[in-house]
Amino acid sequence: MTKTSAKHEKFILALMSTSTIEDAAKMAKIARGTAFQYLRDPEFNEAYLTFRRETMQQVTANLQRVSHKAIDTLEEVVEDQAAPTSSRVQAARAILDNAYKGLELDDLIQRLAKIEERLDS
Repeated sequence: MTKTSAKHEKFILALMSTSTIEDAAKMAKIARGTAFQYLRDPEFNEAYLTFRRETMQQVTANLQRVSHKAIDTLEEVVEDQAAPTSSRVQAARAILDNAYKGLELDDLIQRLAKIEERLDS
C-alpha cells in the first residue's frame, strides 16, 4: 500500500479481517470516530479499494490455479456408476452451469469488444 500511513494500513487490514467497522477500529487500535473519519477520506478509500482489488486478484489466481482439480473431481463423480444418483446429478449440474456461464462470459466479452470498436471509430 502506498501513500497511506501505518495507522491507515492497520485499519485497512483490520477491515479486511473483521465483520464490522467497530471491530476493525478496535483491532487497529483507533477510535471509532477516527475509523469513520478515515472512511470519509477519498484517499483512504482509494487505498482501501486498491488493497481489496489486489486481494481479490490473488484469490482469483489461486482459484484458477486449482480449478482443474475441481473439474477432475466433478468428472470422476459424473462417471462413477457406484456414486449416488444425486451426487452424479449435482456434479453434472455444476459442470453444465459453469460451462454455460463461461459461454455467456465469452459472448459478453465479444459484444463489449464490438461496442468499444464502434466507439473508437
